[in-house]
Amino acid sequence: MKRGRLFLQDEENAFLAPFASRSGALPGRVQRPRRFDEPEDKWRTRFQLDRDRVLYSGSFRRLQYKTQVFVTHEGDLYRTRMTHSLEVTQIARSIASALGLNETLAEAIALVHDIGHPPFGHGGEKELGRLMDGSGGFDHNLQGLRVVDELERCYPEFPGLNLCWETREGLARHQTLFDRPALPDEFAVYSQPSPECQVVNVADVIAWCTHDLDDALRIGLLKPGWLESKTGDIPMLDEVKNTMDSMHTVVQGLEPAGRGIGRKRAMSNMLGRLIEDVTDATSGRIEDAGIETTEEFRGQESPPVSFSEEVTSQVKDIAESMLYHLYLNPVVNRMVYKGKKIIAELFATFREDPTLIPEGFRKEEAEEPAERVACDYIAGMTDRYAMDLHDMLFQPHARTTDWF
Repeated sequence: MKRGRLFLQDEENAFLAPFASRSGALPGRVQRPRRFDEPEDKWRTRFQLDRDRVLYSGSFRRLQYKTQVFVTHEGDLYRTRMTHSLEVTQIARSIASALGLNETLAEAIALVHDIGHPPFGHGGEKELGRLMDGSGGFDHNLQGLRVVDELERCYPEFPGLNLCWETREGLARHQTLFDRPALPDEFAVYSQPSPECQVVNVADVIAWCTHDLDDALRIGLLKPGWLESKTGDIPMLDEVKNTMDSMHTVVQGLEPAGRGIGRKRAMSNMLGRLIEDVTDATSGRIEDAGIETTEEFRGQESPPVSFSEEVTSQVKDIAESMLYHLYLNPVVNRMVYKGKKIIAELFATFREDPTLIPEGFRKEEAEEPAERVACDYIAGMTDRYAMDLHDMLFQPHARTTDWF
């Protein structure tokens, strides 16, 4: 028997928790599933279609060469925006599965959640925000909406990817313990976003908390002494250190591979510990609040999907410790400085002479102010392309175009 869309929707109704989002039903306060009407797919649910549209988009592919923490050309094994997004997707699916939520919607939101990030990570975002101050500003959530609503061109019938309201809501309402961007009115109809969006928000924190730490320990930017100095205050880091130390006995004779095995096992255990905490704490909140429907889930004063108070405190302490010893490390700051300088010089050049922007891009954005056109063009670049284009414009012996 072929398993088409209607079969999959019946499976959702039969097996998902009563408060999970369903592809066959809209939230009560939402009128239209998509910005532009289109026929339902015969084989895929709305959320499956969104996931596939994001996965095959050019903007998602470009995340492969966009900075997470370390600029991509500095090494091949660092996390990039794409590998980070894939890791967030895996974590989100694990949490959604444990809670009986819609894994496919969580997957679609996780894949798209960073699609609006510019090159050179948070430093690049801050620089574009500075350059666009007074001209509408720059925020990666809002830029992500511009990408999926306008800038991606894949269909003759409409601009953008024409994603579902729930997927776009997940992008617009992406936030973490440390980052709460402004919310467009379109998505302020509920006090809380969908359960699946909340899952992705927590999965994002788990991913960078564990994987940024993994990258930093792997290359020695965070030393064993730093880890040991934090164990008395942060129990989770004590578990990391103990796991790494215990592996030295287990993998004797495998050095230097043994150090990597110990670190990987420690990060895996930490990730599992965080996922378990989220699912346990969330299940308790759902039971205590008597939540039985998606509308009730959305109507809570605070997000039901979150860590326990104890683990929230530890995650904040880990983030603060990494801020001073990793994100503000001079090595990282050099990368940030170079990226910001490249973006500033490209922006000034395109404002001075807009004809340096490809003609097709300018025509597509003919109704936009010149500052926004330059911003959109730069935000869509990879780290590598921004550096190459900077060389094309400012280095006399570099090639001058990649247009043909």
